[in-house]
Amino acid sequence: MQASTKVLMLAPVLRNWGNRVVRESESLSETGYSVTAMMQCEQPISRNGVDYVCAPPAKGRLNRFVKLPLVLWFAIRFRAHIYHLHNPDMLPLAFCLRLLGKRVVYDTHEDYSRRLLMREWIPPYFRKPLSILISSSEQLLSHVVNAVFVTQENQLDDFSKRTYLLRNAPFIPLRVKTEVEYLSADIKRDPDIYRLIYAGGISKERGLFVMMEALQALNDKGIPTRLWLIGPELNACLDEAKKMPGWKFVDYIGLQSQEIVFAYMKQADVGLVILGDIGDHSSARPSKLFEYMAWGLPFIASDFECWKSFVGGKGGVWIQPDNAAALSDALKSLYYDVHSRDVLSNEGKVFFNEFNWGGESKILLDTYKTILL
Repeated sequence: MQASTKVLMLAPVLRNWGNRVVRESESLSETGYSVTAMMQCEQPISRNGVDYVCAPPAKGRLNRFVKLPLVLWFAIRFRAHIYHLHNPDMLPLAFCLRLLGKRVVYDTHEDYSRRLLMREWIPPYFRKPLSILISSSEQLLSHVVNAVFVTQENQLDDFSKRTYLLRNAPFIPLRVKTEVEYLSADIKRDPDIYRLIYAGGISKERGLFVMMEALQALNDKGIPTRLWLIGPELNACLDEAKKMPGWKFVDYIGLQSQEIVFAYMKQADVGLVILGDIGDHSSARPSKLFEYMAWGLPFIASDFECWKSFVGGKGGVWIQPDNAAALSDALKSLYYDVHSRDVLSNEGKVFFNEFNWGGESKILLDTYKTILL
């Protein structure tokens, strides 16, 4: 049945490049599944064996739910053999499709029992009730759908036996490596500048202000340092950051495609992932940590035991989160110790060879085979 099996990925709030949905879609397509993904895109496009269709445009978070009937209607008319739905926005549709007798896979990218407590756009008095509602709904759904994928081990205890751990491993196929090499050659950088990079969602909780303070401290010590800041603003924080003295050492690139982000990683000296100890940060494994390692980029990361033990303490330097002085000291040490940077770079490459999407995708494919039996 696999060769003619139609899969519909529903992730209408996510972009159609550089994320978990795209990795899964391409892996399924390479194995012979016919995959269509509804995501955010300007126009329908076929790429790497996957057909992307445009999600209904929605202005604002609340408007997403107004558009859900349109997404459901499209899904029903599509007549897929398997419906693969991503994140809490799709919870109502997952229940509906299952009630209609469809094969349904639910994929939760984060631990929303804690992650929603960090969302500043949610009024504070709603955060806790909403996190309980979402996490309880996900747990209930896990007993209803055919399979659930989670990214963190601790979630397995709260979900049904139909739940599988599918971690966010880095995915860098040959075609991406080739394009990154081409793009990287066009990025101009001053060899006398100590070049840092942060790639990901931007917020105070993800270390924005700590990075600003460390940048200022390094330059005050006579170390010419600049930061490539790449990614979307998750909450209102950039205006405040721009008022800080360290901002003059920032090159804000904004939201970019995965290939462009990787190109900047190749040109950087050190990658940063200094997330604060809040929500599920300490138990979630950020993709950027593994992507830095994949490109042989030494990193400085929050000293969370979950992160550190998973990579064997290798590939980077571990510091206390929310500590600008510790970040400045670690960066200063790496600046003067090029040999250590080379050692960390090699450790990262070795880790990537052992942990990558090629291994994790087997879990996805085996689960699909089970569902189709």
